[in-house]
Amino acid sequence: MSRRNTSHLLRSRTILYAVLLVSSVALLTFVFFRQKPLEYYDRTEYLLGTYVTVRVSSSKMSPVTLAEAAMAEMERIDDKFGSRSNGVIAELNRSGELHDIDKETSFLIKSALEIARNTSGAFDPTLYELTKLWGFDDESSEKRIPSEKEIEEALGSTGFSRITFVEESQYVSLADGAMLDLGAIAKGYAVDMAIAKIKALDDGATGFIDAGGDIGVIGPKYGSRPWIVGVRDPRGESVQDVIEYIYLYDGAVATSGDYERFFIEDNVRYHHILDPETGYPSRNGVISATVIGKSAMLADAYATAAFVTGMEPGVTFLPRFGALVLLVMEDMSTFKSPGFEVYQER
Repeated sequence: MSRRNTSHLLRSRTILYAVLLVSSVALLTFVFFRQKPLEYYDRTEYLLGTYVTVRVSSSKMSPVTLAEAAMAEMERIDDKFGSRSNGVIAELNRSGELHDIDKETSFLIKSALEIARNTSGAFDPTLYELTKLWGFDDESSEKRIPSEKEIEEALGSTGFSRITFVEESQYVSLADGAMLDLGAIAKGYAVDMAIAKIKALDDGATGFIDAGGDIGVIGPKYGSRPWIVGVRDPRGESVQDVIEYIYLYDGAVATSGDYERFFIEDNVRYHHILDPETGYPSRNGVISATVIGKSAMLADAYATAAFVTGMEPGVTFLPRFGALVLLVMEDMSTFKSPGFEVYQER
């Protein structure tokens, strides 16, 4: 082979190696950045009577902006539907009736009444007077056991049948001194609306919102993995004590437990989840009820209903409304409605 040909071959090989090297570096760089996990931004504020955490990530825009938008939306809903604020529900409770209510208020009242009917009153949005009697209306309120007479009088102004709602004419009224309290549904609704606000800004955003145990998924972790939700041990010493795990790619989960707001007198635990029939804290062996649903609003409300309904005659009717239930009983045994176990598989 001539010296000229040898030199040409060496140059060709050098160019080929250089091209291969550059291609390899480019490929490795692409794989590194392609597989680099998204960074999540956390923001926590006190809203809706609890601590709310937004964990969000976005490849399109600042997650700080998304978290701020979510918090602003939840604050708006808290102001509007809080029973003790100057919002629309407070106005209804003062006046006893409202005309020309807006579509959002109409939707929430309609949803509350529908869930009340679906659960035969186990979920009841008119228990505010009873809640106030027990001191569970506010953290600063004195916790006490009301007299039987006080409870009997309060029961005379509770019951969802005392709500008259006419959707066509945008009218709602309360009879017999009833007071509406949407706390057991508005918190979950706020989570749903905050997620909708984030998705409107970036449909590809991922993360979750946790409002005092009402958890709504914005999107799968890193875009493809489930979020692992621990169901708290109702008799554990801290929130880190977990009795079951749930894996969620979407949807929502909410838990109602007798450990959330309670006081103990004469070795008896009195908690905030009241039985609409008796006016006393629900006593049916349930100490925790967790519901998986398509929205945080539904999961929130049906978790309350599941706690009150209990195992007997059973909560097996709830899945027909899209609510899968996990009950934890006093002896720490558990009951799961059919289909719940699907969300416990990785």
